[in-house]
Amino acid sequence: MKFKNKFLLRICLLFLAIIISYYGGSREEKNIYNDDGEIAQPWDNFSYRIRVDKEESNDKIDFKYSGFSGADTIWHLESEEDGEITFKYNSTVNRGDFKAVLINPKEEIDDILIGNEQDEKTIKLAKGKYIFKIVGRNAKGKTKISINKNQNVEITKIIGKF
Repeated sequence: MKFKNKFLLRICLLFLAIIISYYGGSREEKNIYNDDGEIAQPWDNFSYRIRVDKEESNDKIDFKYSGFSGADTIWHLESEEDGEITFKYNSTVNRGDFKAVLINPKEEIDDILIGNEQDEKTIKLAKGKYIFKIVGRNAKGKTKISINKNQNVEITKIIGKF
C-alpha cells in the first residue's frame, strides 16, 4: 500500500475513534435514564467525558460535566426518625438529559430536579436509608445542589466522588 493511502487510512481511523469517544457512554448507561428499576439499584453505572468539581463539602456539590450518561450516587442519607430535608439546586443543561433523584428505603424514586431548574424542594423522610443520585443521558451542563443540615439526618458523601 502506498504511503499516501496508509496516511489517509490512519486519518480516517483516527477520525472514527474521535467520533466514537465523543458520543461516549455505553448503550446500557444511556438507557438507564428512563429505567427507574435500574436507577433504584444500589450500584452505579455511569461515564463522564469531562467532570470538573468546583466546590466540595459534605452537603454541597457544584460541578460542570460533559458526556455524562448513567446513574451516579452522590449521597447516602440516613434518617433516624420521621422528618424532612430540603434540597436547593441550580441546574443548567446545555445538551442531553439530566436529573437528580432521591431513592427511598422502598426503592421508590422521587425526582428532585429535571433539566434546567433553579428552585428548592422539601421532601418528607421516614426513618431509614436513602440514596441521592444524578442521572444523565449524553448530558452536558452545570449543577449546584445543597442539602440543608438536619440534625436527624446523617449525610454521607460517597468517597471518591465530588
